[in-house]
Amino acid sequence: MPPDRGRASKACTACRKQKTRCYETASGRACLRCDRLGQACSLSDEPRHHNAGAATWGSNGGPSRHPDDDRRIERLERVVEALIKRLDDVESGNPPRAHAPHPRDSPVQEGSPSQPHVEPEGTEQNPAPLFVLRDVTTQSGFRAADRTATNTPSRSLSDDIVLKGLLSEQDAVSLLAGFQENYGRWVSFNPVTPATRLLEDVRKSPLLLAACCLIAVRHTSQDLAARLAPKLFKEAKTLLSLALLTVPQPIEFFQASLVLSLWSTTIGQIPLGIDSWLLSGFALQHSVASGLFPSEMDASRTSLGKQELDHLCIWNHLCLVHLHYCVGTRRKAVLDQKDVERCRLILGSNHATNFESRMVAEVHLYWIMYQSCGTAIDLPKTQAMLHGWKEEWGFLLEQPRSQFVHMGFYFAQLLAYDQSLKTRSAAVRESLLLEMVRLSTATINVAMESTDERTRHLTDHIYHMISFAAVTLCRLLHNYEEQLSSSHDLHGLDGLILSLVSWLHAIGLPCHVAHTMGDVVAAFHKKLRPDSSPSPSTSYAGVDPAIQDDFAQLFPEFYGASTFDMINGSMLPDFQPLL
Repeated sequence: MPPDRGRASKACTACRKQKTRCYETASGRACLRCDRLGQACSLSDEPRHHNAGAATWGSNGGPSRHPDDDRRIERLERVVEALIKRLDDVESGNPPRAHAPHPRDSPVQEGSPSQPHVEPEGTEQNPAPLFVLRDVTTQSGFRAADRTATNTPSRSLSDDIVLKGLLSEQDAVSLLAGFQENYGRWVSFNPVTPATRLLEDVRKSPLLLAACCLIAVRHTSQDLAARLAPKLFKEAKTLLSLALLTVPQPIEFFQASLVLSLWSTTIGQIPLGIDSWLLSGFALQHSVASGLFPSEMDASRTSLGKQELDHLCIWNHLCLVHLHYCVGTRRKAVLDQKDVERCRLILGSNHATNFESRMVAEVHLYWIMYQSCGTAIDLPKTQAMLHGWKEEWGFLLEQPRSQFVHMGFYFAQLLAYDQSLKTRSAAVRESLLLEMVRLSTATINVAMESTDERTRHLTDHIYHMISFAAVTLCRLLHNYEEQLSSSHDLHGLDGLILSLVSWLHAIGLPCHVAHTMGDVVAAFHKKLRPDSSPSPSTSYAGVDPAIQDDFAQLFPEFYGASTFDMINGSMLPDFQPLL
């Protein structure tokens, strides 16, 4: 509103017709609006003479106007009018007019029960500035730009990989059926839902559909995987980059992020194509704004329903994959102790299966590793924490699929010993070397001896643990060959590593993570043990040693070439191994 002009006591004919405010300029002259538009005004004592520069003239002597000019002017006037009313309300202290909430105002998702929101007494909630502008724009009839031209992803079917022609609907059903059977529990898919119905549900999220098919295609044929995986990977990355810019996100975003993080090592047939630490961290940050994952306070107020428990399972799995990559890549976590304890909410419910209990146990085990394996590890303290973990979760060692609990516990101990030697916080003693050899060989043997039909469907972090054990054994043989030769069969230990390489190469297609990790172990062994006597397999001989350097850059803790040297004397007392 112009500060030096007042509203006319009586609006001119043109302003009354447009139902807009009329501001006078001077006595006997046109009002502000008519003057700016160069049109006749009933307030003016003399006819309006248009400035030649204000408008162009047509052949009939009148101003030439674009047919949309009036509509645009009316729209702008409505925007200004609505803004003035809002400003008047704010200045006068009147409460804002109630309006229907916009879908983006509330984190409550469709299909979830609405929760009443009670404002504290004595507080007055004025609309946020951006929401004022948004509502005014909506009320003025302004038409939003096409969503496809912005960074906000659309959830329409026109975006998915089926209608884009990347694969047929029949192929999508087949891939989803395989994903549901082998990986569905990781993302809380209902195991009894028919594949055709599952496709209808998953197609609501083009990102989730692309992620699921991308993982499942690894178990088809080499030709189909080589042809389809890169296209699905490109589509998933595009959709993911758009989704990261939108808040809040639906549950499908977290399911897709989890899928891409859990199997990222060779996703899209590109080694290390996705940074799982970064993606899982983004997803956990997005979870704060989503309102989808119950907190301890929510659980204390009311019993959690099936959907809320399903969401908690997804939360736990995101925490697990994030902590694994925090430990492996030596980077900070977005989680704290309260978040880790929150994972326990699933225990005691009917969702506390053996699988979900193992997930909670692994989260706490990785949290110990994350807290302990710093620049200078306190080995006695870490061993005490690991002993406490075993006391609490040891019952899982007597249940089905206990081999993964055993391997996780071996891995934690081995990593602690490895860190203590690298940082020279412990002296190299024969007992420590013997224990590290025992843990390494035990991990490799448990992995190979427990092979079954599920082995090729394991998550990447299991293969990382197995490969770390083999890499650690290579380094021990390289650095302490003389010391270990008196107590161990070095030829047998080298043979065990080569057997593991053959076992990894035999799992799945060449695009499978196991095949890639077999290459990493073989490259490491070639570099450190070039003169070892066992006869290598054909797959071992053809491995490019450079692949070890690629993985060492991202996983310095697991596959880095840093060594630990002999230290004379005893810096710390001897420790009893945790059996």
